[in-house]
Amino acid sequence: MVNLTIDDKQVTAPKSATIYEAAKINGIKIPILCHDKKLKPFGACRMCLVEVEQMKGRQIPACTTPVTDGMIIRTSTPDIIKARKMVLELLLLNHPIDCPVCDKGGDCDLQNLTYEYQVNANRFSDEKFHHEIDYSNPLIERDMNRCVLCGKCARICDEIVSFGALTFISRGIETKIGCEFEGSLNCEFCGSCVSVCPVGSLLARPFKFKARFWALTNQKSVCSYCGTGCNLTLGVKDNKVLTTVYDENQGFHNGQLCCRGRFGYQFINSDKRLTTPLVRKGGALMEASWDEALELVATRLRGAGASAAALATPRLTNEELLLFKKLMEAAGSANYDHSAGYAHAALTKGFARSFGATASPSTILDIQKSDLLLVIKTDSYETHPVIGFEINMAVKNKGAKLNILSDKRGKLSKLPDAKTFVHTPGSEIAVINSLAKAILDEKLAAGSAVSIPGYADLEKALAGFTPDAVAVQSGLSAAAIKQLASDYAKAEKALIIFPVGNAYPGHNADMASAVANLALLTGKLGTEGSGVLCMAEKNNSQGAVDMGFYATSGLQAGQIMDGCASGAIKTLFLAGENPVVSYPNRAVVTTALDKVEFLVVSDLFMTETAAMADVVLPACSFAEKEGTFTSVDRRVQHIKPAIRKVGQSRTDFEIFSTLIAKLGGQAPAAPAAVFGEIAASAPGYAGMSYAALGETGAFAPVDITPAFVVPKTVAVEPAAGKLALVIGSVLYHNGTLSQFGEGPMYVCPEGYVELSRGDAAKLNVAENDLLNVTSAAGSTKLKARISSRMPEGVLFSPYHFGAAEINRVWSGAPVTWVTVTK
Repeated sequence: MVNLTIDDKQVTAPKSATIYEAAKINGIKIPILCHDKKLKPFGACRMCLVEVEQMKGRQIPACTTPVTDGMIIRTSTPDIIKARKMVLELLLLNHPIDCPVCDKGGDCDLQNLTYEYQVNANRFSDEKFHHEIDYSNPLIERDMNRCVLCGKCARICDEIVSFGALTFISRGIETKIGCEFEGSLNCEFCGSCVSVCPVGSLLARPFKFKARFWALTNQKSVCSYCGTGCNLTLGVKDNKVLTTVYDENQGFHNGQLCCRGRFGYQFINSDKRLTTPLVRKGGALMEASWDEALELVATRLRGAGASAAALATPRLTNEELLLFKKLMEAAGSANYDHSAGYAHAALTKGFARSFGATASPSTILDIQKSDLLLVIKTDSYETHPVIGFEINMAVKNKGAKLNILSDKRGKLSKLPDAKTFVHTPGSEIAVINSLAKAILDEKLAAGSAVSIPGYADLEKALAGFTPDAVAVQSGLSAAAIKQLASDYAKAEKALIIFPVGNAYPGHNADMASAVANLALLTGKLGTEGSGVLCMAEKNNSQGAVDMGFYATSGLQAGQIMDGCASGAIKTLFLAGENPVVSYPNRAVVTTALDKVEFLVVSDLFMTETAAMADVVLPACSFAEKEGTFTSVDRRVQHIKPAIRKVGQSRTDFEIFSTLIAKLGGQAPAAPAAVFGEIAASAPGYAGMSYAALGETGAFAPVDITPAFVVPKTVAVEPAAGKLALVIGSVLYHNGTLSQFGEGPMYVCPEGYVELSRGDAAKLNVAENDLLNVTSAAGSTKLKARISSRMPEGVLFSPYHFGAAEINRVWSGAPVTWVTVTK
């Protein structure tokens, strides 16, 4: 710490602080337009000029000048105020005074500073700019006439998002922020530029003319898409969520969001929301009362035993999942699961046997503390974009090495010095085993490894996974495998990251154990910046595991579907789950649901699955309920209602609670009481309470009991004349819910199949050609997307879209072999 004086006040500040930061820490305000704490100092706007006595009264920018011991600083002398007024006059010289119709009115830093410094006249005169306003995309409006050239939009797009869509172009008075070749904005539409723009140059079009910022009620919450656990501030007016409000002090991500979090909230207010219970009568779903609908459900569940089953989306709160489990137990059934069964196997089976815990031993915060990141599948950026931002910053700002093991290239491959090792689809586990073998052969294993149970068996089992042998299977060279192993083992701190979810069946229990073996062999566990981070798909996937909402003594999801098809399961209760679209092999799933005697669905929307139900219950969104979510790194966070319930919808908590009562049980009256049960019974949650969670949440600790496990590998044999189809997530979507978020659908409205330029040439396929994609499971038509990131012989398709029906083709295997014709 250093001692200094600011405005005659004795203060202290970290040695690394700038004058601006030192003042802010000590409650002294210095005006600024170009600063954001996530970004590197820039010194562009000159509003933060201060005087330093040791610099003989020169005016210097506070945001780029580091503090030194004994510094004497004055932030608001008459000369400084005069200088700031002139800066504002110059900024206003070309800036349009269209505040009455500008959406930033009332939330504009330039407007506020003009008011604060009483700039009510301008000594200078010049023409206003006449830049063409870019209305070309439905999410972000660009009006460079209002720009003050702070550069925050270009800097955040480069430094954090790592896309670089915006930059300074031209010189002098003609300088402006623009896109390549002065074209339209063509980016990821995460809205980061919008969030930091201090004026109205960049606007969120979905919010335009909806409300003034001062008319909004802000409610802090947690994003309901992926498992990153990003914090949100919902802007509410007239019982509608109209926008997300940027708060640089919110969450580990400092308010940074992806396209889904920033622009995907519209599903909360959607006109398509279910608002009344529906009961099938005479073959059609008819409006009914809650009493009638719930009595029907209770009658079917009462005493149903093993003939009843349940599937839940891991978007429910922890409290709802625990209550759903209690409901099924009250019905006498142990048949319950979330997602498609295999979506959580890495945690519930893999980590459980390798670590003795069903959670990742590392956290998202470890990413920027690591020396080397081994990312398995570049989709880790697309599945959890804000974690992708963390990886970007680790590589660019902290010098972390990035090695990627994937069946295709992706955005992370473009980061500085990133090495991408593209393997044959389905050979991941064999490659990871060969890394372990190479580490043993090169004597790079930690001395502690030999004392871990299972070491001898693993050493013996790895004998057949020599780099030379696996090179043939994986398409990698033996040298590449050895390099990958050496890089990982020799790094002082190394972190392995991989995604799991419905569309990643290859990322299963065996892969989790293979990954765990690497960490245990090299001793890279239990220390800061090292370990394994398994990125579960949905916002509360980890919570669903922690609540035990998966098969232990009953049937798992796939077996439940089999039971429906065979008649063994007669009553199926789906809460927020849409297996007709999200589960593999659509024909099999649809047939199974057709055969089940009584299908209950609680959901926000009339999904493809809900349309088949006998009873449909309108459920609330996350913005209408209370409870907790647990992120991929076991950060437990509390959410509160931001709006009143839509129509007659009820929370799943209320639905399950009422049904438990109808079955003769007594459910806790409020989520807080259930959280008390969780704190008393769930490992790692002890001592937690809503009050203790506060706004930042709390980490549930993970106790590790290490053991080496021999992972099974299955050879994926190539099929002559066919292409390997792999399924996954795309940046703009998460599960099937994002289909009801207008923002993501503007950018990515439909499914597609992505193929390499080489395969496109061989098949005579052009961009957007309609292709027939056929496997042993079925056939569908998809538009072609041609890219350089795909290796020849491999196709990729996202799984989120009900209309695209890729799950008519996708079998659920890690690789589905398909033929493609026009």
